[in-house]
Amino acid sequence: MRFKQIFALIITFFALQNAFCQGNSIDSLKKLSYEELKTGFFSSLNIDSVANKYVEVHIKRAKKENDIIKIADSYLYKSYISNYEGAIKYSDSIIDLTINQNHIYYPALGYMLKGYHYYNEGKDKKAVDEYLKADKYAVNSNNLKQQIEIKQFIGGIKYNFGDYKDALVIFKEQLDFIKKQSDYKNKYKTDYLIALDDLSKTFLRGKEIDSALKYVKEGIIEAQKQNEDVMYNRFLLTSGSSYYFKKKYNQAIDSLEKLKPQIKDDNRLAMCLYYMAKIHEKKDPDRAVFILKQVDSIYQITNNPFIELRDVYKSLFNYYSTKGIEKEQLNSVKKLIVVDSILDLNYNYSENEIIKKYDIPKLKVKQQSLEQKLVKTKKSSFIISIVLCLVIVIAFLFVFKFYKTQNTYKRRYIKIVNDTKSLNKKENTKIINNENLNISKEIINEVLEKLEQFEKNKNFLEKGLTLNSISKELSTNSSYLSKIINHYKEQSFSNYLNSLRINYAINELKYNIKFRNYTINAIAQEVGFKTAESFSKSFFKEKGIYPSYFIKQLNKS
Repeated sequence: MRFKQIFALIITFFALQNAFCQGNSIDSLKKLSYEELKTGFFSSLNIDSVANKYVEVHIKRAKKENDIIKIADSYLYKSYISNYEGAIKYSDSIIDLTINQNHIYYPALGYMLKGYHYYNEGKDKKAVDEYLKADKYAVNSNNLKQQIEIKQFIGGIKYNFGDYKDALVIFKEQLDFIKKQSDYKNKYKTDYLIALDDLSKTFLRGKEIDSALKYVKEGIIEAQKQNEDVMYNRFLLTSGSSYYFKKKYNQAIDSLEKLKPQIKDDNRLAMCLYYMAKIHEKKDPDRAVFILKQVDSIYQITNNPFIELRDVYKSLFNYYSTKGIEKEQLNSVKKLIVVDSILDLNYNYSENEIIKKYDIPKLKVKQQSLEQKLVKTKKSSFIISIVLCLVIVIAFLFVFKFYKTQNTYKRRYIKIVNDTKSLNKKENTKIINNENLNISKEIINEVLEKLEQFEKNKNFLEKGLTLNSISKELSTNSSYLSKIINHYKEQSFSNYLNSLRINYAINELKYNIKFRNYTINAIAQEVGFKTAESFSKSFFKEKGIYPSYFIKQLNKS
């Protein structure tokens, strides 16, 4: 889900109200009012040089009059015709200029603008932080429009990362909030349609198809009444996707085929093509693959991953496997690994950061609201206070536990990264103390030398190794081998083998970037484990952190 509609909503604060000014020389522009300059600017947005003339006149007059809000407006206009770096600079200027102004739009609008540009650059974490800052000011200024847009953004982030349950809560609150406003179908018609669109798509992703269709039908009716073709097409896309899940394939393909030429947005076009491919997959796999390749082509251009991309590359891999086309199989696997890694990293951020920075602060706001009601009503104060205390304690315990765990993991991670010891815990030694082993010195030396060669050749990476199989390979018996490993490696056989494999994996992850892009399952297979689960458990037992956390920290540094 993208947020171009949020950008459009920001612009509506400065909607065009007068006719376009015909003259655009500097002298003629100086005679125009602020409102006329604004109108001329937005009317000439497609021609940067002309639009910039309007802004220059606007900002010079605002600075001369020392009008802080008008200067902020000028910076806002500047951001619309600037590149990414320039837009961030003007957003910061708006924030610095208006931070102490008790204004209906500012400084919240500056934070929202900055968050929007961060999001478009794929910097989701920074974008969320900016919108959370904006929310405080929007609440303080009682700007309902901004509060709605911020809810849309936070809910959209949760939706993008698969947190559909929490996204539904936010979108339902958003729709209820809009419907409580007077004449909402006119005053908040765009927000109303976006809220219906968000809910229908979230229910669809959560496989609650009947609920999705309920909001789709409401959205289609309202979009037709308002002549909102873009929103109408979005509801049609959700409708076609819903019919696919209900296995009404004829209705689904009919809707999607008709809709396809009308879609202007690449991301929605990719979704439309994906469901068309899924419908054709069983009866006409060649056509399905042809369409899936179009989805891949769009992703290579937009570089905007979505959850269904996993299935796109899995389907392509399966198809090429049946055809025996190894080159395309490899290509599909590589793309799947990259997309899988990106989506996993994003989901981790969603879980940790949004819960910490959005849900818990919202809980505190709710607490304050309840406390104010207690002062007014003075009823049931004891029970409500106990509940509030419990909620606060639980919330802070959650945060405390989270930080404590993260700090512990961080220390263990640093220890692993800085550890330069050999792969095995205990260095091989020729100093023999065989009093309690009942094995001759010659045999011990021979087995230790062979174990050293076993480690050096990385034979431990083979799958299915057992004490008996290694004993045969080293030309000794399992009893001797077990005793020698226990005594000289100070480990049981299984722990010794796992330790070698895990330390090898750590070494590869530290110095081999390609290896770091593998899935956990792929890494497990590479180092000799049967499953990703057994690898993760052994990794945690050995090092005190999970391999997914270790990889994430390596990528950060």
